[in-house]
This record gives sequence, C-alpha cells and structure tokens, in this order.
Amino acid sequence: MEIIRRTYYIQSFSIQGLWGYKNLNWEAINPDVNILVGINGSGKTTLLNIMHAYYSNDTKELKKFQGSFKGSPNMGESHTIAYLRSFDNPVADKRKGESPLMQELNNVVFQNKEGLSFFNYRMKMLDYPNKAQDIQKNIDELFCVINHFFMDTQKTIEISKGNNSALVFKQAGNIISLEQLSAGEKQLLLILLKVFLLEKKPAVIFMDEPEISLHIRWQREIINAIQKLNPAAQLIISTHSPSMFGSGWGDKVVYMEDLFK
Repeated sequence: MEIIRRTYYIQSFSIQGLWGYKNLNWEAINPDVNILVGINGSGKTTLLNIMHAYYSNDTKELKKFQGSFKGSPNMGESHTIAYLRSFDNPVADKRKGESPLMQELNNVVFQNKEGLSFFNYRMKMLDYPNKAQDIQKNIDELFCVINHFFMDTQKTIEISKGNNSALVFKQAGNIISLEQLSAGEKQLLLILLKVFLLEKKPAVIFMDEPEISLHIRWQREIINAIQKLNPAAQLIISTHSPSMFGSGWGDKVVYMEDLFK
C-alpha cells in the first residue's frame, strides 16, 4: 500500500462574524476526507465557497461574504485548489444549444485554453515521448475506474477513432457519444476526469453535493474512486446523502452545528 506523506493540507479554519452574527471554528480538519452534513440553510455551501475563495486568494469573491477569515496553514499560489461543482439543472442554454453540464464536460474533454483537458493530457505523449508509457498507464487506470461505474449498463469508455479523438462509450457494439449520456453519467464522468487531470499532485478538492443525479451505488463508491485517481488529495465535501458516508466514512462526518461556537 502506498503511503502518502501529507505535509500539505488544510488543518483548521475559522470565521468571525459570519452573516454578521455567527462565529465558526473548525479544528482538526482531516488530511484525507471531510464530509460536511447539516440541514438546508446551515451554511455548508457558504463555508465551502469561503474556504475556496480564501485558499485561492480570490479577494474579490471573498468580499461577497461577511466576516473575518483565518485558515491554517497559509498556502501559496503553487498549491492546487479545486472546486468540483455539481450541475442540478440539465436544461440547455438556448444561446449555446447545450446544457451547462455538457459545456463543462466538453471543456474537460477537448482542447481547452483555460486549463488542462483530456485531449491536452494525451498530447503530452507526443511532447514527452519518454513519459508516454506512464501517461498511457494512467489513462488505462482512469478507463478502468470509469468502466467499473458503468458496468451495470455494460457501457465501456474508449477513444474515438475519428479525427477529433473524442471520448465515446460502446454498448452492445454501438457507439454512444457523450451527448447521449444521462445527466448522472455526465456528472460522474466530469468529476472523475477533473480529478484525473490533477495528475495525482497534492491538492485540496472542494465538492458541493456531488451526489446530485448519481445512483446510490455511485454515491457509495465515488470517494474511493477519487482517492484511487488522486491519493494525495484532501477532500472537503458537503452532502445531504447518507450513502456518501455509509460505506466506511462515518468517522469523517462533520456536523455543521458543531462548528458554530
């Protein structure tokens, strides 16, 4: 078993004057997995948004919130901070002809000027031929993880033989494009691809209700899958679903009401 030496992760976070009248203090944040639970309106999403803005040094975003904030340790720009947002509205954007979820998935799959995409990652095999074998090994591992989730519908992922080298699925000999996947399948694929593209580098990953549109089995297995794709990541997750922590993650649950002092 690989041992991850976690010299980098968020250890504590506090807010004075949240919403103008509440104080929040979160000590002993787990270096691997943290699962925030609480009723609607308890502040889960607000806390994630504040922590993400704070550690991303996004002062403009941080000004939207009331209070003073302090996190330990302080992190420089070299650290990877990711926010994997869920899309609970699959309706197409009339101006662009596709849903926000599909837009985001396309950004992650195809060539993307704003960040690393799967296409860009594959092209590294040409730019760094000495790393081609390791890159292909990582892609094979990703496909194995994805195929495990899709096994109930007997879909398997592969790279299209066409000119655009897009990701597609095959089912009973038929090719299924990404557009033809369900909202839950797209959501899952987006999460796994974004984690994969962190390239197993130490990272803090914020996730707000990742269970949206996901089958119960997928909810139970998503944390393990993320850890497999990036064992060096610290996860800070908010959820309403007991399935997210019902399979051995109960000791990682943090109740929002316990954070307010």
